[in-house]
Amino acid sequence: MTYEVVWTDEAFTAAQAFMVEDPAGLTEVFDRVDDLVTDPRPPAAFPWGLSGVLRLRVGRYRVLYEINDPIIRIDVLHLGRTG
Repeated sequence: MTYEVVWTDEAFTAAQAFMVEDPAGLTEVFDRVDDLVTDPRPPAAFPWGLSGVLRLRVGRYRVLYEINDPIIRIDVLHLGRTG
């Protein structure tokens, strides 16, 4: 099964801003998010609180996303950077 990935406006705007400063890092983020279409629950993803949101760390970035199994979609909710 292949999931559709949808970025919220907030997450996409953050990605655009980070792309200016760190294109290589964002390429890695996009590659890892693309991998979620076939493996939405990789071992590197952890629950973020009790909300059903998952956190995936990619280098210095953190991707928060939600899996919507009934419609086979992954919603990328937030992209942030640590450090």
